[in-house]
Parts: sequence; C-alpha cells; structure tokens
Amino acid sequence: MAIQFATEENFDELTKEGFVVVDFFSTTCVPCKMLSAVLEDIEAELPFVNIVKVNTTECPQLGNRFDIHAVPTLHFYQDGERKEEHVGFLSDEALREIIGRYLY
Repeated sequence: MAIQFATEENFDELTKEGFVVVDFFSTTCVPCKMLSAVLEDIEAELPFVNIVKVNTTECPQLGNRFDIHAVPTLHFYQDGERKEEHVGFLSDEALREIIGRYLY
C-alpha cells in the first residue's frame, strides 16, 4: 500500500482498520524530511504497513485535534485506536522495533 496523505475529511477512514503509522510533519522541518526517507524505506520493504502522512501546515485542524506541538510526531494506531506516540526523529531500527511489537 502506498503512503497516503490525510486530510480532516479522510483521517478517520485511513486509520480505522489494521495497523497504521501516522506521521505528523511540516515541509520545512529537516528531521521530518529525514523521517520521511525512513518511512519510504519501510513502505518499500513492508508494504503491508499502512503509512499516513499529515502535513500540519496544510491541515492545522488535525494538528490541533491531536495536540501536536512538535514535528515530526508519529502516532501508531491499531484498528482505529491510538496505541503509542513518539515525538522526534526515529531511526529505521527503532521504527521497525515499534512496528514489530504490534505486528509480530
């Protein structure tokens, strides 16, 4: 499944089923760009992991809804329920470890 971009209108639909990694980001944030590359690698190698990106500049209402004060912020959902949050850059290994806790 390709990386999808969320809006206020489709966020709940994109996160309601399965395991989903949500990346709250800004286009001007350097750590966000680094994390984006990690997420693209994960998506290529683990296509069954759903990745949803939220541009907090274009969708500030989602940032407000989820109390996002810093980017990048990752939320991890299982069947529509937020299970975990991480603020800041995550390495490939750290992200795989979190994914593994929920999928294996």
